[in-house]
Amino acid sequence: MDSGSIVVRRPRKYWGRLVRCVGPTFSEAGLAQLRDDYTFTPDLDELSDGLSLFGNATRLKIFALLDQTEQMCVCDLAEVLKISVPAVSQHLAKLRALRLVRYRREAQTLYYSLTDHRLNAVIRAAVGGAREAVGE
Repeated sequence: MDSGSIVVRRPRKYWGRLVRCVGPTFSEAGLAQLRDDYTFTPDLDELSDGLSLFGNATRLKIFALLDQTEQMCVCDLAEVLKISVPAVSQHLAKLRALRLVRYRREAQTLYYSLTDHRLNAVIRAAVGGAREAVGE
C-alpha cells in the first residue's frame, strides 16, 4: 500500500447501530483552543494511574484499614486480610510508588500510613460513599 492510498474502514457497531464519525464538528480554531485550555496531563494521567491501582480489592482493603487505624505494620495487615506478608508488601510497594502511603521503620518493623496525597481524598470519598450505599 503506497502512502497516497486511502484506507476505508468499516464503521463500528455500537448497541446494534452503525456509528460513523464524519469528522470533527468543531472548527480547527475551536479544536486548537480546546487543546490549549485542557492540558490533561499530568494531572489526569496521575489520577488514572492511581485509580487503576484501586481496581484491586486487596489494595482497597489496605487503604480502608490504614484510613481507619492511621498506621499498621505489614504483618498486622497480612493477618487481618488473611494473605501472606510478601503479598501485602507487594501491594504496599505499588501504593508507595505513587506516594499514596509512607512508612516508618521501628527496629525491623515497618509501619505504613496514608500520605496527604490528593488522590487519597478521592479514594476516601469513594470508599465512604460505597459504605454508605451498602448501609455500613
